[in-house]
Amino acid sequence: MSLEFSTGRTIFEGRELNIALTEMGNAVLLLLWEGSRPLLGSLTVTLPGRVSSRLLGERDALLGQVIGEQLASFFQKMALVSIHLKTLRGERVGRKILELTRELIRTRGERPTPPPKGG
Repeated sequence: MSLEFSTGRTIFEGRELNIALTEMGNAVLLLLWEGSRPLLGSLTVTLPGRVSSRLLGERDALLGQVIGEQLASFFQKMALVSIHLKTLRGERVGRKILELTRELIRTRGERPTPPPKGG
């Protein structure tokens, strides 16, 4: 068994932004980093119903919670989001990251059907 990641990459304000998303049985994991080498950054966890907590760091935690809410709502699973931005800041990069996230969600297909109850 292996994890399959959907990935994306863009250049924003001259900087490379990378994103990777994988779905597990009970969670989705999104990693976002600036630059060519993946780095773990501020880490948040969000449960369906928008219960969210910061687990690690604080620099990009608010953006991680916003993205986590969208992922948890779409997949109806726990969402773990790591964001590591070195230099990029502000509303414009936040919008770009949300756009990248939505594109990856679309590549994962339609909304997953929940398992049957009681079985």
